[in-house]
Amino acid sequence: MSKSILPQEVSQQQVTSQTRVVQESSAGGLDPDRLDCQEVWYPVCYIEDLNKSQPTRFTLLEQDIVLWWDKNEQTWRAFIDQCPHRLAPLSEGRINHQGWLECPYHGWAFSGTGKCEMIPQQTQQTKAEVSQRACVTTLPTTVRQGMLFVYPGRAENAVQTKVPVVEPLELDPDGWICLNTFRDVPYDALTLMENVLDTSHIPYTHHRTVGNRANVSPIDLEIIESGKWGFKGTWAEGPRKGTLGQQDTTFIAPGLMWHDLTSKQAGH
Repeated sequence: MSKSILPQEVSQQQVTSQTRVVQESSAGGLDPDRLDCQEVWYPVCYIEDLNKSQPTRFTLLEQDIVLWWDKNEQTWRAFIDQCPHRLAPLSEGRINHQGWLECPYHGWAFSGTGKCEMIPQQTQQTKAEVSQRACVTTLPTTVRQGMLFVYPGRAENAVQTKVPVVEPLELDPDGWICLNTFRDVPYDALTLMENVLDTSHIPYTHHRTVGNRANVSPIDLEIIESGKWGFKGTWAEGPRKGTLGQQDTTFIAPGLMWHDLTSKQAGH
């Protein structure tokens, strides 16, 4: 059990800003040469897709977790999806009238910090719920850009680790049209990331949709900066043989990237 929630909304943003001024660590742990995939904030759901009245199951780095709304503290929680009693999935339980997450097997109930608050079957003379063994493992959470992020690493590292967000949206949130899409695909995240970073496949794979075989050309991407955190690069000519203008690419390891295209036709 741990206190693993970053304050939400305004207070959460203030904490994040203060952390950036004092000490902001790039994702991936303290080793300057190795990215620890546990020490990273991961977006797991759009807030608009979550139901505050029931728990939601999610698998993060092959670990089943349960997401739920703590009405008592007005914040989203993430627990390992396993009751400490008989290992039943808490995601199949419910949020009871007291605002606690209730196990579907024997009714053990847990507050937002992971503390067991109630064991219905025990006598009044026993207090098994106060044992550390009766607590659920919690994970840090925060909300940014309309998404719920979860931190699977050491909870004490979460507050000083940068949350991976799309920077242009932070600079000008009203200047963009955002299409929120969540899709399950039958392959791993690294394969998907390699695909979306690989601009050279577009003229062939997406011929007659967003690409055309006649527009294939060399991609001379100049790497501006790089490290274990990822890289930033510029393709001066840009796609479609230069007719769309310069394209800048940002990759934030391990799971965020965007192409920033300044189009002669459509603008930025």
